[in-house]
Amino acid sequence: MSTCRYCKAVWLLVSPARSLRSASTTNSTIQRQASSIGKPRQLRHYAVPRRQRAGPSPLEVYKLSEIPQSSLEAVISRNPEAFQRHTPEEYYKCAEKFHEAISRGSDPWSTTLTGKNGFPVDLIHETACIMRQIRGPRSADAFATALWASASEAGYRPSILSLARHLARSGAYGRVAQLRKVEARFKQLVSTARDPDALTVEGELQYEQGNYEAAIRALQRALQVGAAGFEWKPYCQLCMGKAFVKTSRHDEARAIFESLSEIGLIEADIELGKLLRVSDRDAAERHLFTAASNGRADMFSLLSEIALEKAAESGGDKTSKEESQRWAKEWSKLADPRTEY
Repeated sequence: MSTCRYCKAVWLLVSPARSLRSASTTNSTIQRQASSIGKPRQLRHYAVPRRQRAGPSPLEVYKLSEIPQSSLEAVISRNPEAFQRHTPEEYYKCAEKFHEAISRGSDPWSTTLTGKNGFPVDLIHETACIMRQIRGPRSADAFATALWASASEAGYRPSILSLARHLARSGAYGRVAQLRKVEARFKQLVSTARDPDALTVEGELQYEQGNYEAAIRALQRALQVGAAGFEWKPYCQLCMGKAFVKTSRHDEARAIFESLSEIGLIEADIELGKLLRVSDRDAAERHLFTAASNGRADMFSLLSEIALEKAAESGGDKTSKEESQRWAKEWSKLADPRTEY
């Protein structure tokens, strides 16, 4: 069994759960409105508290007008090997059909796009993956979540795992009633104890919930059953290293991070930078600079902080102090995307 290559590529992208919360609020609002139909109206002759503002409607959450086809094409051009089976037009048509369904009143969480005259489940999944990578519109994240849910309803394993991981990383796991079925399907995959990718997501979930020993057990099981190699193995190892840090097993964590850094996993460089910040500041700076130079510009802020620490500790060495302060200023500029050169 395998997951799509795109999901492997963006495993560590984290998105806020705002679209999940918005859609959940929308659904509960619709339910309240539906329950009031047919009830006799009551005349009130006394002051009542102001009604709370209703949540956004589905069409306000899922705004396809914010996402032209060119947005999908831009993602595909950045990931040409991940999306080879279908055309941009086919992916966008899938999004249009979903939008048409909710425009007719369909529940975003139970919209079926498969079946007769429907779409292949892998196309729905990949459309969600593309939406997940679109930068800017909040609606894109909402589309991704709902499309993954639709493919998960059809039992498509990559969508089940992708959505479970998205919920775990965003802190929304267990908080969206409409996605309980997806979570149940995910737990079924975990319960077999034979799916290393599912066990990796379970380890991530336990880690995010602060259950570090449970995370280590799940991740160790994933590495055991996937000994020959599996798609999310590097991220399984990364989470293992992070759990080791949380349980004060720093030497084991460092060994894992260094091996992952050698194969080019930038997140491992970030973890090494944080881990070595006190014990080996020069090494920490090298790893943070590697990460910052490979798309993680936020790491320039950490480099600036380290430079300021060096300046504060330079004592009477005026030259060293000025040098560190100059670097702190330069790193700070690089960390701010508004800076003009």
